[in-house]
Amino acid sequence: MQLDRELLVHFDRTRDPATNLTRETELFAEVEGGVLPELARFWVNSECLVRGEARSEKYGWYREDIAAKMKIPILTRSTGGGVVYHDEGNLNWSFFLRNSGSFPSPTAAFEAGSRYIVKALERQGIHAEFSPPNRIDVSGRKVSGMAARFTVRTILVHGTLLIDSDLEKLNALCIPPAGCPPVSNLNEWARHIDAATMVDSVTAVLEDSGFHVRIVNTIT
Repeated sequence: MQLDRELLVHFDRTRDPATNLTRETELFAEVEGGVLPELARFWVNSECLVRGEARSEKYGWYREDIAAKMKIPILTRSTGGGVVYHDEGNLNWSFFLRNSGSFPSPTAAFEAGSRYIVKALERQGIHAEFSPPNRIDVSGRKVSGMAARFTVRTILVHGTLLIDSDLEKLNALCIPPAGCPPVSNLNEWARHIDAATMVDSVTAVLEDSGFHVRIVNTIT
């Protein structure tokens, strides 16, 4: 399928969580304003917790006493949802995509964003599946959680991908939402997977999906 849509792929090198979250907000505005074409962005944060703008019973949260004791930085993202643990074993991914002019349902937005990750994992020999409302699971275990933001012009879907994260810390710090399965790292199924491998795999999937992909070192 030929989409004839230019899409930039960028792997940020900074691991500063505040810088990376600020960049998400800036990029959304630049894609929304037509300064940039559609964009796939990847980055890795140093250890922190990243929370949605407001606590909700629908989503998970974190154990504030343990986070304070561990001196874990707490940051707030521009999208909703619960709390996510980040460390250098976790790959963060974002898709900034053009919208058709209507508001999709949240589940439809998450499924649209997740399909490229699911297909990229399949290329690495891992059978993954989108699990509503906002997860990617492998063998009944959560490997990615997502959050989204959209207008009539732009959809942002971003998420995590647990590759070799410290799950002991993650489970100590995070309170999962009701019905959420246990988390697992992708290296339990494929020891060869790392952040660079996944970026290359997603890039190949985007090309196969009909995007005109351009890899950039700097976005602007």
